[in-house]
Amino acid sequence: MNDELQNVKIISASHDDTTPIIYNQPVRQFSKRVLHGEDEDVDFIPETGMRIWYNNQFGNFSAHKHDVLEICIPIENEYKYIVGGKSYTISPGDILFIPPGMLHEIECQNEGCRFIYLFVIDFLNQFFEYQFLTDFFREVRLVNESTYPSIYGKIYSTFMEINDQYFMYENMVLEMPIYAHLLNIFSLIISTNPQCSPIPLEDVKTKDKYVKFKALINHINAHFMDEISLEWAADYVGFSKFHFARLFKEYTDVSFYEFVRHRRMQAAKVLLLDTDKTITEIAFQTGFNNLTSFTRSFKSATNLTPSDFRLTKRKPLDPTEEIS
Repeated sequence: MNDELQNVKIISASHDDTTPIIYNQPVRQFSKRVLHGEDEDVDFIPETGMRIWYNNQFGNFSAHKHDVLEICIPIENEYKYIVGGKSYTISPGDILFIPPGMLHEIECQNEGCRFIYLFVIDFLNQFFEYQFLTDFFREVRLVNESTYPSIYGKIYSTFMEINDQYFMYENMVLEMPIYAHLLNIFSLIISTNPQCSPIPLEDVKTKDKYVKFKALINHINAHFMDEISLEWAADYVGFSKFHFARLFKEYTDVSFYEFVRHRRMQAAKVLLLDTDKTITEIAFQTGFNNLTSFTRSFKSATNLTPSDFRLTKRKPLDPTEEIS
């Protein structure tokens, strides 16, 4: 017990008078940072699952992690995160997402200001669409005009709306409007997944054809482990295979076989990281007839063999966690 107490580090967090009044914390200022080794107890707004602050102080944050999503948006001058030995220097307007449980440290050597967000997002895994966010949350993500040009502007403006909502009151925080904005941001991120690309009605001559294409995509998402040939899919929607192949790529931005492979690779990644199934079992469970074909396809999609992917991407087991 004494060893546990010695491992707890409490860092005071006094109020900074240089913070603009409009960005004073609602309810109360920060009380303190509590670290258990590298694990940080997040100082949320009481009875909420969030904390947002306007930060304009010098100072570094040593390596730490927490079970919540962290996001940083510099407003003035650069800010530096170090995650997994890799350095991310983010500029004004950049949006950096640090997934839950990821060890990171921060270096601040310049004057400037930035918004830092902490959100509990455990509830997301209850949504069907969460399967399309798993890749996004596997690693640090930098969102800006270069990396996500089609959605960056909307995401940035939505975060500014979150700021307005958060700092609106002095004695409370209304979580629902803020989480509604956050869900909109996640929806935008999901929309970049080719499996979630809607079929534009103006490009489909009849509603009947639209319904058939939508049903086909739903079928692929649910039965990707089965044998699904281009010929079968074309017959399903009532086109010749050549006409079908052209229309499918027009509607989804990828070829039919790329779409099927992407769905299988997505499932394979989850199984590799979240289960102890053998690679051969995963190969057959995701629709491949043999291990060689699976390995070749997986390496083509990720630049890693399945074994290397599991070794390098899987989170290490918590030494304090009991092994059943």
